[in-house]
Amino acid sequence: MKIAYVVETLTNGLGYIDNVLPPELAKLGAEVHVLTCRLPPYYARSAAHFGVMLNTQIEPNEVVCEGVTIHTLKFRFIGRRVVMRGLCKKLREIQPDAVIVRGISSIVLGQVIFIKLVLGFRLVTSTGQSYSAVPVSIRKCRKYSLAGVKSYWSRYIMGRLFSLFVTKCVPSVDDGGEALVEFYGVPRSKLQTIPLGVDTRRFFPVGDAASIDERARVRSNLNIENDEIVVIWTGRMEMSKGIDLLAAAVQSLFEKGWSIRCVFVGDGPAAVTLSGYSRAIHVPFMPWIELPAYYRAADIAVWPHGITTSTLDASACGLPVIMSDTEKAKERWQGIGMVYDDGNVESLMAAIFSFCDDRHRHNVGARGSTLMRERYSWPNIARQFLAVLSQGDVIQ
Repeated sequence: MKIAYVVETLTNGLGYIDNVLPPELAKLGAEVHVLTCRLPPYYARSAAHFGVMLNTQIEPNEVVCEGVTIHTLKFRFIGRRVVMRGLCKKLREIQPDAVIVRGISSIVLGQVIFIKLVLGFRLVTSTGQSYSAVPVSIRKCRKYSLAGVKSYWSRYIMGRLFSLFVTKCVPSVDDGGEALVEFYGVPRSKLQTIPLGVDTRRFFPVGDAASIDERARVRSNLNIENDEIVVIWTGRMEMSKGIDLLAAAVQSLFEKGWSIRCVFVGDGPAAVTLSGYSRAIHVPFMPWIELPAYYRAADIAVWPHGITTSTLDASACGLPVIMSDTEKAKERWQGIGMVYDDGNVESLMAAIFSFCDDRHRHNVGARGSTLMRERYSWPNIARQFLAVLSQGDVIQ
């Protein structure tokens, strides 16, 4: 099968689906082409911190990496939306059997739909958006308010129209599917949930002599004692992520007599809030492939607000994961972690404290790493995508 994967964003060194899924599909025997503008993730946000220049255009080129041909195309902005230049010509050259487009209502998807009418390939859309990622102003607005009417025409009608030409729309979490139906007009019959994956070849628990030495080395570099409990958080340091809440919870546990630290990996404007907490260690942004060593050096992973693919990486490394009770993606924590009362520092302290017991923490962490290997490994995810791409078009 010949597959084209169309996405505006692609940045080396990150562990997003756009970086990992195409090579996994190639390993299954597909001929895979990625068509991209090489923009960084969240390029429309001024607070996207990935160590790259947001407005730098890479000259068009074609390279082969991990069995995948990556075509870099020029682009132009229409407002905050992107149009990919030369996309039709490139798809005509490739003549794909199936196309995956990341996103559900973008101009780029509209471009691909127009080209599909000529070339006749199967079209699948994929999105990692969860229900909670839909802005609160949209989720709670009245139907006939200005925000409601704007959302209806820009999201619901556009998504409904685009979905007519799509074989399947693939959300990564079940509640993401609910968001697609409610806010983007996607027919429920077009949904097929396929979870995001984790590279279990890189992300695995401490077990052998090499990983034991690695854990000791990383902790020593961070001036962490062997007997200290280490909580880890990774991501974009935006104020909405609640890293100050996590820092406060760990600080309070320390002041109550517990030997505990919290490591924050990433960059962003909220990083300045960590300076007021003696038990917070800030590690600057690093490429995805360097993160496993830091997860294995930690004991518990916490994300106070917002779901992230990093929960899978942490679980694969044997860490219990703590998330907000507002997250509907229960499969990310049930049996392999727990939730706390969103925004409540005392509830977060209690959740962290529950995993300070070594036996309980190791048992829960072991269940998590096993689940990641059996259900969430990227080869397994790629096989599910390949099955969807093999289906015929059904217009409803």
